[in-house]
Amino acid sequence: MKLGFIGCGGISIAHVEGLEELKKKKLETFELSAVCDIQQEKAENFALEVEKRLGKRPTVYTDYRVMLEKERLNAVSVLINHNLHHIVAEDCFAAGVHVQMQKPLAISPSFGRKIIADAKKYNRVLTLCEPSVLGAENVAIARAVKEGVIGSVYLVMDYATVTLNRGFFAGTPWRHMKGEAGAGWINDHGVHRTHFFTEINGPIDEVFAYTEIFEKELSDGNVTISPTGEDTAVTVFKFKNGGLGHWMCATSAHGERTGGVWIYGNKGCLRPGQHVTLENGKKILMTELIERYASDIVEHPFAHSFVELWEAIAENKIPISSAERGLEALGVVFAALESATIGQPVKVQDIINGKKRAYEDTVIEEMKSLKVNG
Repeated sequence: MKLGFIGCGGISIAHVEGLEELKKKKLETFELSAVCDIQQEKAENFALEVEKRLGKRPTVYTDYRVMLEKERLNAVSVLINHNLHHIVAEDCFAAGVHVQMQKPLAISPSFGRKIIADAKKYNRVLTLCEPSVLGAENVAIARAVKEGVIGSVYLVMDYATVTLNRGFFAGTPWRHMKGEAGAGWINDHGVHRTHFFTEINGPIDEVFAYTEIFEKELSDGNVTISPTGEDTAVTVFKFKNGGLGHWMCATSAHGERTGGVWIYGNKGCLRPGQHVTLENGKKILMTELIERYASDIVEHPFAHSFVELWEAIAENKIPISSAERGLEALGVVFAALESATIGQPVKVQDIINGKKRAYEDTVIEEMKSLKVNG
């Protein structure tokens, strides 16, 4: 099948690495035949990197609509700003092309619902590339927890702070503007976490959160912005099965950063990327978990995302990282943002169904202002 990339930014290299792993393993894969970016130099440089890694240089475009018209693509991977996801996805579906969307599914839940509806309208496959639940290690963790290795999960703790020194995350100012990113880091980074939470322990029912913008001005020395997206969020949530969660993420840290995930069950604790510690003190290393639970899964999460895309198109197989699960993860993030806005706990299903949207309305308002100003 022929594949195109729309967007050639930093994350695109990870996607090529995934395709490269599949090629090395001689697994059924895609031919990356076309790439597109509005900055031609970026697209040209990326095409050279693709040729170096995959052995063939893709055709370069600066307008994805021209690419869709001229290339006979089976699928595209969409790797662009969040506020454009729903627009580009519909154009691809209308052109008869299947879509793999880089997380988050959309800038906000209402646009996530639109993308899913458009995929059904045009009868096209839509998958989500969410690396936090893909690849051998992440699949092994989820399968081990579901099988009861640490017993019934009753507490999930996740802490993530980064030290940007008042600069831009990933060098991109737009990630700090909710009209382009949907929110601050709680959306860009946060959907990784919420998708992971729900994959290991089922749906989250209710969320309460506080959020703030502590850094009123960010700059890389050339560009200076006043961010509209939150740089700090402290959240608690309750799973439908009764388990509890405490989640904190921030790009406003100074001096030291921190990060760690603890999944507690009534028989032990699982530390993603590290090990399982059972109540009797026995440790199970990640390598053992992978061998036991995910020997059938490729190691690289992005390679796994293309396996899922291929199987969804060729075999009608439901992916682990589905659009519907991506909408659920986005719903948890926006439940936190809604809670911080109205000062009350929020049901995730009310966000997914569009019943509560005080925060989302501010995102859409900023999106519209960007169009006017642009």
